[in-house]
Amino acid sequence: MNRKAYILAAILALTLSSIYFLPPFRQAESAMAMEIPETLGIWRTRTYPPSQKEREALAPDTRFSKAMCWRPRPGSWDFVTGRSEADVADVSIVLSGYDLANSIHRPERCMPTQGHQIYQSEKSALEVPGHGAIPVRRLLSYKKALIEGTKAETVQNALTVYFFVGNQVVTEDHTRRTLIDMADRLTKGEAQRWSYVSVTMLFNNEAQGAARMEGLPTLDEADRLARELLAELVSENLAWKQVLN
Repeated sequence: MNRKAYILAAILALTLSSIYFLPPFRQAESAMAMEIPETLGIWRTRTYPPSQKEREALAPDTRFSKAMCWRPRPGSWDFVTGRSEADVADVSIVLSGYDLANSIHRPERCMPTQGHQIYQSEKSALEVPGHGAIPVRRLLSYKKALIEGTKAETVQNALTVYFFVGNQVVTEDHTRRTLIDMADRLTKGEAQRWSYVSVTMLFNNEAQGAARMEGLPTLDEADRLARELLAELVSENLAWKQVLN
């Protein structure tokens, strides 16, 4: 490491450490509401608690809202069984606490520890009818999993779309979120509570070596459905007049 790099690292370390010697910060709440509605358009939701591992990984004052979501597939109603096929997705809102160092973090950090191998990451935009577009990040990953009732393994492919919401800012960029938070603490004496918002869907991708699974959408279908669901959630839960364009 050259001299300039050492100096830069020292300045950054000094800036970060100075945060902990400042007076207590005021808290600025996230512009994203935590409660996941029972219905999001034609999607139905069922909330469930976070796992013990999730709770232990983050600060005690971190809050969670998680839900399994499903929507009937048009034209799939079976009059004999009285059932229809459904698309399924997982929605999560995680609200940061006071601790800058041990609060929410980007999924690229924790997904590998859960067995997911991320093979694509890109910035995108989510169109929200009636409101405009917000920046999001789109991840593709896969993990090995046991086939239910057997000892054989298969490969599960997952699409994840996520973003962060502060008091006035929506961003998909973890670094930008961190810098905004540091600046607010140093210049305003204010600690933002950031929401990490994500939706995840499994999809069929035989190119990744996965056996085709009945009932799973293609990647294009999963992308469309995930965006539809996320747009419904954002339309309901985001305080649009509060966030900056």
